[in-house]
Amino acid sequence: MIVHSGSNWGFYTLITEMPTYMRSILNFNVQKSGTISALPYLAMWILGFPISWLSDYALKRGAPAECIRKVSNTIGLWVPALMMVVLCVVKTENKAALVMILVLAVGFNAGITSGFQINHIDLSPSFAGTLISITNCTGTFFGILAPLVCGAIIEDPTNPNQWQTVFYISALVYFLTNLIFVLFGKAERQPWSEPSDPNRRFRRFSTVYEPTSVAMVVPQLK
Repeated sequence: MIVHSGSNWGFYTLITEMPTYMRSILNFNVQKSGTISALPYLAMWILGFPISWLSDYALKRGAPAECIRKVSNTIGLWVPALMMVVLCVVKTENKAALVMILVLAVGFNAGITSGFQINHIDLSPSFAGTLISITNCTGTFFGILAPLVCGAIIEDPTNPNQWQTVFYISALVYFLTNLIFVLFGKAERQPWSEPSDPNRRFRRFSTVYEPTSVAMVVPQLK
C-alpha cells in the first residue's frame, strides 16, 4: 500500500505536470510536438518488455521471487527518482538533455509491473484482485493529491526553482516508499491466502451436476 501510494505520487506528478513543464520551461509547443509528448510513454512500453522478460528468466533460473520483486521495483522507482534529481541540476538551456531525462524518468517506471504490482499475486493468488483494489484505492488518493500539491507550489510555471521543489519532493517520495518495500516487502504466500480446509471453498460453491442423456430430452423417432 505504501509503495503503491509513492509510485502513484511520482507517476501522476510526471504525467500531469510534464506538459506544463515542457511548455513553460522548455518552450515547447506540446500540441504540435506530439512525438515529444509521447516519447516517455513509448519508452515505458518498450522497457516493459526486457524488464519483465529478465524478471521471468531470473525466476525460472531459481532466483528468489522476493529479490526479483525488489530489484524490479528499485529500477521502477529509484531510477526515476534519480532522473528527477538530475532534472534539477541540468540547466534549462540544455533542452535535449532535459527531454531525455524526462523520457527515462517515465520509461523506467515500467519496472513496477515486475515489482510491487505482481507482488500481490505472490502474497495471495486467491485474493490478488482484492489486494490490488485496496492498494490502488489508497494509491489513487495520493495520485490525486500530488497534482494538487504541485499546483500549490508552482505559482509561476516559468520559475525553475519552483519546479525543482516539485521534483525533489517526488524523488524523495519515490526513494522512501521503495526503501520501505526493500526493507519490509515479502513475496511468500500468506497463511490467510488459502482456507485451512482445501475442500471448504469447493463445498461452499458446489452444485450437483447430473448428466442428462439425449434420449431423455429428445423423443425417439418412430
